[in-house]
Amino acid sequence: MTDPAVVALARALAEASSEEELAGLARAEAEADGTWRLRAAVALLRAAAAGEETPIPVPDAGTLFRVGRLIRRDEVVEALYEADLRDSAPDVTGLDELGAALADGVWAERAELDEVLGAVSSEWRVERMPAVDRTVLRLGVWELRHRPELSAGVIISEAVRLAKAYSTERSGAFVNGILGRLAGEVGPG
Repeated sequence: MTDPAVVALARALAEASSEEELAGLARAEAEADGTWRLRAAVALLRAAAAGEETPIPVPDAGTLFRVGRLIRRDEVVEALYEADLRDSAPDVTGLDELGAALADGVWAERAELDEVLGAVSSEWRVERMPAVDRTVLRLGVWELRHRPELSAGVIISEAVRLAKAYSTERSGAFVNGILGRLAGEVGPG
């Protein structure tokens, strides 16, 4: 039997009408320590789309694509975090094409991204930041620079969600502050 909270979240994700609404749902789950619920809800949506019997209706392809973006960022952060710890290129096995492009793009530009982050982080040198925070910030800055189809608000909201889900209690505010300062300065490039 599927957890009713997961079913409710899957329905809410399927009915979300915008990236901002999806990001808000994901952020709310992160704040409630519900990252596991988000992953389970996405798995439920994918199962319904694959024709498996589920307690939710079959989502359309657009919904699956938008919802997949949420989990894709989690997977990219995991790959980049591991790469940072190993100091070698990220293992993109298991990532979809866009996820692999995100991970490879961030990794290729990490020195430039660290310069940008270092310029606005007066309290912390980039190399002294917790590895998860550094990874989330690199991804956020890279997306601000290279993904003009996404609003800065969505990118920052997702970065805050990731920081809250995978790092410390204070990381969300830290990431929000850094990316908020950079959002107007770092444009597509």
